[in-house]
Amino acid sequence: MARIPQRARRAVRHPVRSVQQAVAGARAAVGADDRREKGIVVWQWTRSKYRVRAIVLLLVNAALFAGLGCFTFWLRTGEYAPFGVEDYWQTWREAFSPTRVPPVTLVDFLTYPIPVDQVPLMLVIVGLVLSSLTAIPILVSMLYRFPFSLIFTFIICFIAVVPWLAINVTIGCLLARWRPLRFSFHYATALIALLPLVAYYALATRAPAIPGSSGPFDMVKSYLPWVIALIGACVVMAIVLGIARLVNYRPGAIAPTMAVLFAVPVALFETQIGRDELYYRLLEVRYGPRSTEHFVDYADAGPVIERIARRRFQQAVAKDPDASLAAVREQVRFLVESRLLAIQRELDEAGTAAGEEFATDQYAALAACDSFLATYPHSRYVPNVLYIRGRVNDLRLDEALFRRRAVLRYYDDFPSDASLPTWRRLCGHEESPMWAVAVHRLAWLEARQGRVDEAVALLEKLLARQGGRGLQQASQPAGESWRSFFATRPPARNLGVDLDAVLLEARKLHWLLVHNRDPQQRDLPLQRLLRMDPRHPLYAENLRQLIEELPVSFPLTRLGDNLRVLHAAAGPSRSRRIEQLQRCVEEYSRDPSSDALPLARFELGRAYREDSRLDEARAAWELLVRDPSESPWTQEARQQLAAMGVGKTAG
Repeated sequence: MARIPQRARRAVRHPVRSVQQAVAGARAAVGADDRREKGIVVWQWTRSKYRVRAIVLLLVNAALFAGLGCFTFWLRTGEYAPFGVEDYWQTWREAFSPTRVPPVTLVDFLTYPIPVDQVPLMLVIVGLVLSSLTAIPILVSMLYRFPFSLIFTFIICFIAVVPWLAINVTIGCLLARWRPLRFSFHYATALIALLPLVAYYALATRAPAIPGSSGPFDMVKSYLPWVIALIGACVVMAIVLGIARLVNYRPGAIAPTMAVLFAVPVALFETQIGRDELYYRLLEVRYGPRSTEHFVDYADAGPVIERIARRRFQQAVAKDPDASLAAVREQVRFLVESRLLAIQRELDEAGTAAGEEFATDQYAALAACDSFLATYPHSRYVPNVLYIRGRVNDLRLDEALFRRRAVLRYYDDFPSDASLPTWRRLCGHEESPMWAVAVHRLAWLEARQGRVDEAVALLEKLLARQGGRGLQQASQPAGESWRSFFATRPPARNLGVDLDAVLLEARKLHWLLVHNRDPQQRDLPLQRLLRMDPRHPLYAENLRQLIEELPVSFPLTRLGDNLRVLHAAAGPSRSRRIEQLQRCVEEYSRDPSSDALPLARFELGRAYREDSRLDEARAAWELLVRDPSESPWTQEARQQLAAMGVGKTAG
């Protein structure tokens, strides 16, 4: 028979005493836990000077944290005070809404308004800011108790306007005060409280890749900020808890660290990046060529017409096997344009409203550019802002297209006289790739005002420099190294300027000016031609009137052949356009003095292509590339043939 332990026999003989001893032991253990927990809270120091110090330093921490929240909001909007923004609540709802498309996530910090593929140092700044936003509320919850941490999560939610981060930080603050996680090793409690943030950052890395990330170094950009945020939070917690232990958890452990955490990202941004970077990026996003806020084109009706035509074609084939998709497409297009004519008055009203909105946006864009140029006259983005300003001045609404198809389109390839001072100022920045655009536009405007010699000199200078070779070299991908990883990208990279296209247009203008001078009559025919907007509804009529005036008013000009080709190419009917261009090609092929033959052949090939006569278009352009004159249209014909898949061309 097994022996019964002595403790068990004693418990059987004295059951009441045993229960009392167990209860006393439990109370002692709970008391030890309470004493251990009380020992980390600053309120354990009950003397008035410690209480006052705790309250004052808590307010100082909250003020510094609010400044960090304002800095976070400023990095995204350029506004210092979030509550003063007109659309603040809309911004907050968009950041909080889980159903918004696309959703607002932490990845937006890496793409808007300062993209990290352009300024990689923002990866470090964003990581440091997030480490502060996550670590400080959890430390306040541990040292001051949970209710006081809500002050800091409120700042994250409504001042920094990152509500989902605030929710996860609040969960972390709760974990830091959860009794089962109150270890004697307080740093372990702090690390466990970071687990919701680890999950949150892990979800953030599942967002779409950052634009421009391709190589192994660039792929790190998608993860580096969150790694810095977590490592930074761990380091901050270790420092604060270490200081708190050294001072026996008296008030004041957080304030010095909070001051450093606030100062470091702000100082890094001010010294290494600069405010002009932020305000330029905001200006580019709002008014640049890729803006989604202002000067946005309406969707073209072409895809809709195509879908309707294909659906009707399938129905027509069932009844008539000989039905043609092209015929059905033209029928649908005719019906759409007929419907538009039926609501012409409403279209006119809509066009007037669009014109008023365009004028308002244009005024706001010019004011924003002028403000930037006045505030940051020595910024490296001055040439970019001058380009945006000149482009906004040159922007026009394509009224003819809107009235014909109810499609809103803006174009900027016909320079306005109002942009002359801007392009002239930009020509002084020869180190910028935007210089090529400015020279081309300025040459056009100079020739339009009769200063053809100055225009030709500008174009020759541009062509001699090959239209911005510097940007083509600067835009090449940097080598795979850590130095190139953090290198700031060229400032003009995001403006979407095709320098090859600019150079081609400059060659066309130079060809036109050099071969069609009329100094005896002050180049008046050239001036009138350069004032004609090809997208204006009366463009073809204006060309016709000028052609009729040439024999009487300008008998010595050589511009007549070019005017006839342009008039033929501007015709509304495809068949009529092809017929007239064929006549021009036949006539000028027999005239060795005509410089308009390359233009006529190129426009004939384009007319064939628009009429879906691809073989004839290819033949016209192949004949053009054999032309020994090497005109600008010869180069463009090569590009068109390459786009059509012609591997080799004669010549």
